[in-house]
Amino acid sequence: MSVRQPVENSSGPAAGRQANKRRRVWWIIASAVLALLIVVLVVAGVAASNRAEPSAAGASASATPSQRPSSTPSAVPSSDASPDPTSAVPPEAAPGPTEVVAEPAPPAAQAPVPLTDSAAAVPGVVFSIGKLEAVDGVARGPGEVGGPSLRFAVSVRNDTPDAVALTSTVVNLFFGDEQSPATELTASGGAPFPESVPPGATRQGVFVFTVPSDQRDRVRIAVDYSAGVPIVLFEGAAPR
Repeated sequence: MSVRQPVENSSGPAAGRQANKRRRVWWIIASAVLALLIVVLVVAGVAASNRAEPSAAGASASATPSQRPSSTPSAVPSSDASPDPTSAVPPEAAPGPTEVVAEPAPPAAQAPVPLTDSAAAVPGVVFSIGKLEAVDGVARGPGEVGGPSLRFAVSVRNDTPDAVALTSTVVNLFFGDEQSPATELTASGGAPFPESVPPGATRQGVFVFTVPSDQRDRVRIAVDYSAGVPIVLFEGAAPR
């Protein structure tokens, strides 16, 4: 009599265990493949990053010179270059108003005093007229015309403690209603002032001017002692 061995059903518990084993194997393989893929991707990313850094550095280095100021000769001003004539010439100034040069004012004069009085040009320097007489003037200098003239002395008294210089003192004579200037004659007894008058002394000069005889009712003798000092005036009738 034969004995039958029990036969396991392929659809039983043994078949299920085998299926589970196969699934685990595939999960392990899939996980390994996924891990390997991740490693490959990481390695590739690092390599790409390493390649990009030198390229960026090279690009930066190549771009730097273009950002620096150009050192070419055309960018450096040349000392031999000719200056721009328009920049070297200053602009013309706008014409200003025409300057008017004022004529010097005539010297101021004191009020006239009689021919017989004295007058001080400055304190201590006193002038007076003496020995006024009619003479026949003789023309000897250039431009002089002889004829009826007046001759008179002008005295200077120095009441100051210092010598008084007379080198710039000038005497003139005017006559008639129009007070016309008379012409001085250097001859006929004239004598100039001395250069100076010592302290406490008196000096004089003698002067001759042509004056028509019919215009001597009003004569004016002007003594200009010095620049900036008022002129001393003596006025009155003169002998014919």
